[in-house]
Amino acid sequence: MKASLLFLQKFTEKEQADFDAKHRKANTEVQAKHADAIATETKRIQDAVAVAKEAGETEKRKALQKELADYEKRMAETITTETRALLKERFPYPIFLYEAEKVGITATGEQDQNELVPNENSPPGLTKTCLDLYQEFRRNPKPFFLREATE
Repeated sequence: MKASLLFLQKFTEKEQADFDAKHRKANTEVQAKHADAIATETKRIQDAVAVAKEAGETEKRKALQKELADYEKRMAETITTETRALLKERFPYPIFLYEAEKVGITATGEQDQNELVPNENSPPGLTKTCLDLYQEFRRNPKPFFLREATE
């Protein structure tokens, strides 16, 4: 039986403050990038809504109001997506992932070899358990990266 283990650790107060500051900065930059286009398109649609309202064109006004709501939603999603991408570049967060072959129990519930923690029933040839590797990762995650984040 295979199992995957994902280890996450809660941010320290310092890490959370750093994350929050970088998130605010990225969001501000992305909003500024789109501000002129959003203002122009919003004004265009609002002006069209006003014209339709003045002319008594209820269906057209409703369609334009829906268009505006859809546009605002789409732009909010774009800003969120672009903010996350910037934040990912600026706040790397290494995550330990381990794919275990032997977890101490078989699919039928019988006892089996265990590579997760040091124990008497480790698979032959196992030099480091999942716990050993995780502890190494916590000390220095860089050797565990598949590629450099700058590539």
